[in-house]
Parts: sequence; structure tokens; C-alpha cells
Amino acid sequence: MKKLLKKYTGKNLVEIRRELARAHLIIALLSLVAIVLLTLGATQPVTFDGTLSAVCVILLSAVAFISLCMSVSLFRKK
Repeated sequence: MKKLLKKYTGKNLVEIRRELARAHLIIALLSLVAIVLLTLGATQPVTFDGTLSAVCVILLSAVAFISLCMSVSLFRKK
């Protein structure tokens, strides 16, 4: 951990925050797309289990919400 901290101390922290915010935004968008696909897969004639799809949708919603909140807070932080 100390080596990683020394590696990033010379870099611009604003740039690192922006990259982290973009990464969280990408995670949130991918989670939302997966939710839509699982929802459509649960209603279409594909062999998805309804309860497992519902559990996946709930968990991915939590991941998307947390990532979106992290992204917004990192973009707002000066």
C-alpha cells in the first residue's frame, strides 16, 4: 500500500479523481444495461429463472446506485 501511495503522490490528484469518477460512471451504466437485459430476459421466452433475475436486478440496482453516487460526488469535489 505504501508503494502505491508513493507512486501516486507525484501525480495530479484531480486527474486521478476524474478517472475514478469516470470508472464509476461506466460501472453504473453497465449495471443499468444488465438490469434491462435481465428484465427483458425474464419476460421473453428465454430460459431465465424469474426469481434469480429479480435478485440480480436488485443487486445490480444497488451497484448502479452506489457507483452513480460515487461518480457524482467525485465530480463535485474540487
